Amino acid sequence: MAAHCKHESCGTAEKVWLPYEFEGRSRGLKPHSYCILCGVVKNVSPDRAKPMGYYTNILARLGITKVQIRLSAKELERMDFDDIYFMTRSEQEEVFISVVQKYSKVPENRIRASL
Repeated sequence: MAAHCKHESCGTAEKVWLPYEFEGRSRGLKPHSYCILCGVVKNVSPDRAKPMGYYTNILARLGITKVQIRLSAKELERMDFDDIYFMTRSEQEEVFISVVQKYSKVPENRIRASL
């Protein structure tokens, strides 16, 4: 995971042209922002990360205890789980499932259904 950077995007003129995929197919090149502090290129794919609040709401609906919700949320926060620069939604979902199962007995298929 990235080292807790408070990302600052480069300007429009400084964007880098990189390959772009949509629905699994190459679509040529597209300008991508990058962080001027750490250099990570921002994810511009349709598989963008969701904000932490999205996953916090799912935790609340899973029917687990407040302690389990708190432990799961704190662990996700420590990981920079909602970093839109390098996390994809697919990666978030796998990490989320892993963390929820670490602190509760909720089956994977039930967690996936709530995503």
